[in-house]
Order: sequence, then structure tokens, then C-alpha cells
Amino acid sequence: MSRKKPGSSRATVAAFSPWVILGGILIVLLILGGSAVFGGCMPIGLPGEVINPPPSIAPAPDLPVTVLPRANVSEGVWYTVYFTKPEYPERQGNRHGGVDQAIVADFERAQKTIDVAVFDLRLPSLADALVRAAERGVAVRALVDYDANQDAREFTDAVAKLEKAGIPVVKDDRGALMHNKFALIDNRLLWTGSMNFTPNDTYRNNNNMLRLDNPALIANYAHIFERLYLIRALDVPAKQIPNPRIQLEGGIALENYFSPNGGAQQAIIRRIQGATKNIRITAFAFTDDPMAELLIAKHNQGVRVQAVFETRNNTGPGAEYGKLKRAGIDVLEDGNCYILHSKLMIIDDRTVITGSYNFTDAANKTNDENLLIIDDPALAKSYIEEFDRIYKQAAHPTKCDGG
Repeated sequence: MSRKKPGSSRATVAAFSPWVILGGILIVLLILGGSAVFGGCMPIGLPGEVINPPPSIAPAPDLPVTVLPRANVSEGVWYTVYFTKPEYPERQGNRHGGVDQAIVADFERAQKTIDVAVFDLRLPSLADALVRAAERGVAVRALVDYDANQDAREFTDAVAKLEKAGIPVVKDDRGALMHNKFALIDNRLLWTGSMNFTPNDTYRNNNNMLRLDNPALIANYAHIFERLYLIRALDVPAKQIPNPRIQLEGGIALENYFSPNGGAQQAIIRRIQGATKNIRITAFAFTDDPMAELLIAKHNQGVRVQAVFETRNNTGPGAEYGKLKRAGIDVLEDGNCYILHSKLMIIDDRTVITGSYNFTDAANKTNDENLLIIDDPALAKSYIEEFDRIYKQAAHPTKCDGG
């Protein structure tokens, strides 16, 4: 606003009543900037005057969503862990408030990149969030197993939606599975675990997911994503990951493995061999014969072995359920009317083994998989609580009526 000439102020004030002065002020405000006050537009400045734009809205902090009606959530110093909370009967109209809500929140905060490698992607909330990210300029890439899922309309519709938004989608079409389930956001956040991005896995099936911000671990997953994404290119990254073992404060340690033939099977066997007190297992598929023999040996040595296996896979080719049961191991068929999809071991109340890796020969030798072995008693406690929920339901199965 322009200044009055020196000496004119007193005379002007004395000549007019306060109401006239007030009216004049309002007129000046309307001319110079009233539209900003009353109309919500940017203020108009005088010639040569620089008006600072309003401060931009800072992106929301990367705080995890920790309260969800359709998931159990636990936080630690370096992690947030999510467990799906299946309901029976599950209805399409009630598909909200699950783990997908927390993942979507992170997708919405993405500033630069989102890379998703997931066996099956068909949940609208997640597909739509990826499209919105791409529309605001985030570089989104996706890798899915097209060969295994191409007969499902929900899957092909979701893939088409991504491609229509300009998102490059690599469609794995090998006989072996691209079985990973992980997402990288701005190379600052990692989601990984057993949950596919589907309605069933999020709202019907038992699954677990970890939300992590460890740079060394993120570097591993980013390395593998590039390898899978560029698998037909000449400059494919090496198979070896940069940080196979990561040490955190307080004696916490993480081991990271990627299949095929990445050492996951032998790493699990070493941990079972080292068990002295107890082993808890949930498994969608368990056909690994060396692991089964070792569990029986540990049981005979006095180590307490408890397991819950997905019912529909317990009589298939190579299934170890019957062998373990006959050996006297406390192994139950799951009580979820849908599917126990979690792949989990907890050893001696301190070691958690989790990821996309089923306990099968294919997971070891042919499929693209990822596995974490984590030594952290606090994290193990959360997984034990989840195991106890699944075990309790297995001991007293939900009555299923075909709903």
C-alpha cells in the first residue's frame, strides 16, 4: 500500500468522521487486495511490489497408519507390523479399514517413485492409488505374474487400468511364479510380507505385512526390483544383494534372501537346527521334506513344535502335514473358512522368518521370492500373538456355511 505524504495525516483525519475513514479503508482494501480477503484469490500487488506466495502445504510425515478396524497392528522402534483380521462371512461392501488403507496412505504421500512387485494385483483401492500417484507425476512401475492370473477378470482389469494411466507394467509370463509381494516408496519406505494386493488376501485370508524404513534393506529390495524389471535387458543388475545381513542397535539383526537359489532354504534349516526351546509355524503350503525331517528330529529332542497349515493343501502331492502329525507334532489344520496364506516361523521366542516364501521346493529353486529372518524378541512377541490367534481358531474352527 502507498504511503501518505509527510504532514498530511493529521489534517486528513481531522476533516473526516471515523465512519468516513473506515469506509475509505474498506475501499482501499477492495482495490488493492480485497479479492484475496473476500474471494479467496491471490492478492494483487502494486506495480513493482513483490508479494510472496502463500506457503505450500508440506507433505504429510511418513507416519504409519496404526489404527485399523480390519487389521491388528503393532509398532516397534524400527518397524510396524500388520496382520489381516479375516471376518466370516466376508462381504464386498465391508472391504475398508484393512491393511490396504495403510499402504494407500503411503502411496498418497509418495513424491517421486513407487515400485511394486506383487504376484497378484486386483484390489481397487491399491490400483486406484497407484493411478492417482502417476497422475500427479510420481514415477510408478509394476511387476506382476501375468501367466498365473490372466484368467481372472479383476486382475486383467486392474492391469489395464494401470496401463491406461501410463504406468509401465511388466507381465511375468514364465511357468515359475513371480511370487513376491513388496512395494518401495520413494526409496524410503518398504512394504513386504505374505499379502497379495487382492480383496481375498486383504480381507479374507490370514497374512502379515511389515512396513520398514531401513535404508540398507530398502537397497536390497530396490536392487532386486531393478533386476526383475530389466530381466530381458543387457545391463541387468547382479543377483547378489548389497546387504545380506543388517545389524541394528540392541543386538537386532536381519538376514535377507531372494529366490530362486538364493540360500533361503538352507538359512531356514540352519535356524531350525539351532532351535532349543520352541518352533511355531503357519504355512499356506509345506512340502519341504528336509525341513519336515528336521522338525521331527527337533520334536524328538524335546523342542516344542506347533504348526497350523492351510487345510486345502494338507493332502496334496508332497504335503508334510500327515507325516508331522504321525510323528506326534502338534500340527493343526487351519480354522479360517477362507485361506491361511501366512508363511511364518517363530523360533525360540526371538527369531521371525517371514516373507513371500512358502516352505516348498519350488519356492527355493524356481520362484521369485523374498524372505526375511529377523532376530528381535519384541517383534517376535507380536508374531507370537498372531500365531496364538490362528492356533486358537484352528483348535476351535469357525463354522462355515458356504457364505
